[in-house]
Amino acid sequence: MACAHNVILEAKRRRKVKMVKKKEIISEAEWEAGISFSKKRSRARNDYKTILNYDKKVYKFFLNYGYQTGLTDHLDNLSGVNFSQELINKIILWKVNRYVSLNDETLQKLDELQTLRKDQHRKSKDILNKLLNTHGIDLAMASTILRFRNPDTFQIIDRHAFRAVYGEKYPLYPSTPNNRKIDLYFEYLDQLIDIAQKKNLDFKILDRLLYEFDKKLNGPL
Repeated sequence: MACAHNVILEAKRRRKVKMVKKKEIISEAEWEAGISFSKKRSRARNDYKTILNYDKKVYKFFLNYGYQTGLTDHLDNLSGVNFSQELINKIILWKVNRYVSLNDETLQKLDELQTLRKDQHRKSKDILNKLLNTHGIDLAMASTILRFRNPDTFQIIDRHAFRAVYGEKYPLYPSTPNNRKIDLYFEYLDQLIDIAQKKNLDFKILDRLLYEFDKKLNGPL
């Protein structure tokens, strides 16, 4: 009777292991070692790699970047090109495959950002606030638009890049007040300027380098 009971328990255990593996939560070896999913997910802040505490060369992460290469190359060469709704659509599609409409005044204000230097990002506060008040645009998308308008001044902020810089999870939500989003984004750009100097990197490649860095060294979000 005990033997039959053990067989049933073992069969249940194997089914559970198979289910967990199918969901790619943890490996069977981790399961056998007694590592639970919750323990694996509860990583301490200091467990994350950051760009500043990584001693090896980091330029290789940028070389691994290969997202939508044709469209990316097109959007990387917008110097002297006025922003239009068609161009905004391409940027939106590049990021999330979503349509967003901007009025002529906002498009004109975006074009004026071309003259800003990389340490003048706070001059974009008004236009950034306008973007964040546009339906369908949150900070990641707004920063993408700014980045393609002037990559020498702006870079994309997203969950991967943020974690690669600060070693912690992205703290913003759609309901977060705009002033908090703007302050955090400007502080993030300040940090990127510092990273570019300390790591001897070109500022305008950092968002892509950080994205690959975090995916490779810190894993899924």
